[in-house]
Amino acid sequence: MRTNRLLAVTVLSVLGVTGLAACDSGGDGKKDAAPAASASAPASAASATSSPAAADGGLAALSAGEILERTRAAGGKLTSVRTTFTMKSTDGDVSGSVAADSSGNCSGTFTVDGKGKAEILGVGDKKWLKPDAGFLGLIVPEGNTAVADAMAGKWLTGEGAGISDSEGFGWFCEMGLEGQRKVGLLEDGSPDSSAAKAGTEQVGGAGTVVLKVKDEGSGDPMDAAIATTGEPHLLSVVGSGSDGSGDIRFGDFDKPVAVTAPPAAQVFDMDAMLTAAG
Repeated sequence: MRTNRLLAVTVLSVLGVTGLAACDSGGDGKKDAAPAASASAPASAASATSSPAAADGGLAALSAGEILERTRAAGGKLTSVRTTFTMKSTDGDVSGSVAADSSGNCSGTFTVDGKGKAEILGVGDKKWLKPDAGFLGLIVPEGNTAVADAMAGKWLTGEGAGISDSEGFGWFCEMGLEGQRKVGLLEDGSPDSSAAKAGTEQVGGAGTVVLKVKDEGSGDPMDAAIATTGEPHLLSVVGSGSDGSGDIRFGDFDKPVAVTAPPAAQVFDMDAMLTAAG
């Protein structure tokens, strides 16, 4: 299960795949990605507390594998979800909240602590990113004032520039539903046999059964909390490792995600810029 690590990788290393360094006449057309952070952060005491007496909704009688199978089935029926996250690592702290639905509508914000903030929008397969001045400074090579001025206050888009695709910022619009649908699965699609039940917990006022799982890449421990009332949705994933920690929460299940695409006059096409730059 790689939900947390993928989030950290996306936030902290995607800045290196936007391709903007190609416009830096003083560089070699390449920009190194930031090192990938390991998974995630400790649960907040205010939102997750031990509750041995919580009703288990029948999940307690099931194995960890059976619980995860039910969770994936419930996730497969979801039409939308909001993902709220806080990541702390040696490479930087990141937090944000993104709502997305199965038709591609997506809206949210994320902040790199002490660096800047960005908004993200999605409609269908189109994605747009609007960085503030601080965040723009992270993705535009230093000294490239002309490019920074042209992008200031604009919604950036571009598949090749890492805005729209699932390997770039577009992941923010996919991580919530994908996490719900693939929890407990390894990259090859096989079940995570290491999962084990670890009691119960309250997450945001809801009873959950907690499963101990491991990050597939790093082996770092994580707690996945599954709702015990209503649909058995994944409500949180928290964990920590040698180089970071994090807390991912899921909610607003099946709520509409209303998004309007930005006007063309407010959009900056990064693919066009990179093509022109050669």
